[in-house]
Amino acid sequence: MNDTIFRRKMGLALLKIRDSGRLFILPVLLLLCTLFYYFGELVDWAAWDALRRDFFYGIHDIHRLLFLAPIIYAGYVARVKGAVIITLVSLMIFLPRAIFISPFPDPLLRMVLFTLGAGVIGYLIAIIRNESERRRTLESLLRSERDQFLEILDGMGDGVLITGPDYKVRFVNSSMRRDFGEGIGSYCYKYLHNLNSPCEQVCKLPNVIDGEITGWEYSFPDGTAYEVLASPYIDSDGVVCQLATFRNIAHRKGVEPELSNSTN
Repeated sequence: MNDTIFRRKMGLALLKIRDSGRLFILPVLLLLCTLFYYFGELVDWAAWDALRRDFFYGIHDIHRLLFLAPIIYAGYVARVKGAVIITLVSLMIFLPRAIFISPFPDPLLRMVLFTLGAGVIGYLIAIIRNESERRRTLESLLRSERDQFLEILDGMGDGVLITGPDYKVRFVNSSMRRDFGEGIGSYCYKYLHNLNSPCEQVCKLPNVIDGEITGWEYSFPDGTAYEVLASPYIDSDGVVCQLATFRNIAHRKGVEPELSNSTN
């Protein structure tokens, strides 16, 4: 128990370190983008003639494209709030150049339009990430619930067989394995009757898949007989399957003739 608690605490600590490391990348990205954005002005201020390049004095709209990296990263890591914050920070970084430095027409309008577009991209990335995580969480929850449900079925005294619409066996419980063997992945008609094609005369699978709840009896050449109850079952992947329970009634079949004889 103590070992489990220790591992859980270590896992949480590692997750916190990983998340803090991811968030540390954001200010580094912003710093690098800002240095690049104002590099031409820094060169002029420091008189670094050897580093003077025409590219750093070109259209500022191209330079601003670099800020898409921290905005998109913020949307991916810190979601909507992070995307909004980094977009506003980027706007504050753009303002001095747009107001005091830019020689190009309508610098404020162009800056605002770019900021809005970049913010929308960051917002969409955050929404997609949230939806992706929500879906993964739901899928994990469904798998967990399915595992618990199948564990309950495995402990039943009656046999349980889950069959997909393609006639392939998806689950057999321990009672079913005891009577028929392991059959997951095989076709139900092969597993139950050793046939090479669906047993259309007795098979109820298509009807059950369409929503019907039905019951019937199976009698096998070895003398065993089963009372079967089948109903639709939606598996964790969203596929409608057939869940059938097999109750051995061979003893009842043997008693019925005796009762008939004693009555006569």
